[in-house]
Amino acid sequence: LLPGVAFYLTGFWSLVNCLRIVAAGAPFLHKFWYPADIRCTQRPLEPILKIILCFSGILVEMGHSANWSIHDKEGNFIHMNDLQHTTMYMAFIIASIVDLLISQNSKLYGLDGLCYFVAYAGEAFLFYFHLHERLMVDVQIHICLVVASSMCAVTSLLARWKSSNPIISIGYSLSVMLHGTWFIQAGILLYPPGHEDLPALNLMDAGAMMYVTDLFVAHLLALMVLLLVLYFIFRIVIPPAKPQKHYIKHQKSECESPMYKAVPSNVHFYVDSD
Repeated sequence: LLPGVAFYLTGFWSLVNCLRIVAAGAPFLHKFWYPADIRCTQRPLEPILKIILCFSGILVEMGHSANWSIHDKEGNFIHMNDLQHTTMYMAFIIASIVDLLISQNSKLYGLDGLCYFVAYAGEAFLFYFHLHERLMVDVQIHICLVVASSMCAVTSLLARWKSSNPIISIGYSLSVMLHGTWFIQAGILLYPPGHEDLPALNLMDAGAMMYVTDLFVAHLLALMVLLLVLYFIFRIVIPPAKPQKHYIKHQKSECESPMYKAVPSNVHFYVDSD
């Protein structure tokens, strides 16, 4: 459940910032993370949190394996589920490290899109071959995860390719949120809280397979409704700011950031000549 919550919050934070920039009429540039404004400086807290959470996930997964071994005494492979989950976490740690590097060196801009594509595509690939000897409803649930991961992979690449198109960035945010909500849903269906050893569904029921696919589409529709509500809030409920004049010194302000800085079009700057 925890990875699902992390993905959902990441996607939601991305969606809110995309809509905020669009509503302000500011020049748009796709970002895989949004800085936190703390004391007039933009801190890359999101990539740091991603690294911490993914590393914690690795420790939890490998903790299940007792001695971190992938072979038993007879030479048979063991703990393969834990190994695959650990590999997924590692991919996102690498992508988050690239985010941190880009925040310090803009010449690496664009490499983040490739890293996130590899992370999500690798996850989809691992989940696709994560289905051996599983019952058919369990397989269906994991196939939906493959679809969600693939959506994230495709939109991450498109968002970096067309970085000034907010529609693609919003699609990426929704895909990450769907990825998160379905992670949570899969955990609830396969390991119900309080009854982890008893799935919530009959895993050999054809009707349950249809229910799972319908539930997946319902998640997508719910996210579309959320998108419309947020768009209404940013465009209607919260009025755009009136044009203001801000006077700044010619030297670089400490509030400016070389990366991911979008200045709303309704704000006018005047350079002080002294």
